[in-house]
Amino acid sequence: MTDRPIFDLSTSDQDGVKVFHLKGRLMDQPHADSLMSALDDAVNAGHKSVVLDLSSLQYMNSTGLNILINVLTRTRNSGGDALIAALSNSVRQLFVVTKLDSVFVITPDVASAVARLKG
Repeated sequence: MTDRPIFDLSTSDQDGVKVFHLKGRLMDQPHADSLMSALDDAVNAGHKSVVLDLSSLQYMNSTGLNILINVLTRTRNSGGDALIAALSNSVRQLFVVTKLDSVFVITPDVASAVARLKG
């Protein structure tokens, strides 16, 4: 038995913006499926732009990165955007190394991301 955190996803609504709170380790297809299903529900409910709160995401591999790119693509194709809020240092390194920090809008916290989308 390991004490590695498992992946968990919750959502909240902040000032009319859907926020996805990702927690633990994002690394495989079942995680992708739960996130994409929640995203589809949000987009279908009229939330074209979303915030991905990664403050509690401790680890992500290339599968996790692909999932986030899919989220970004899907929201931008629907006329919206996906902003990243509060990257942990380990996940931030992954964004820098893969140059995805130049593709995603990354904000220091959820409030900043919500304000940017509302602005």
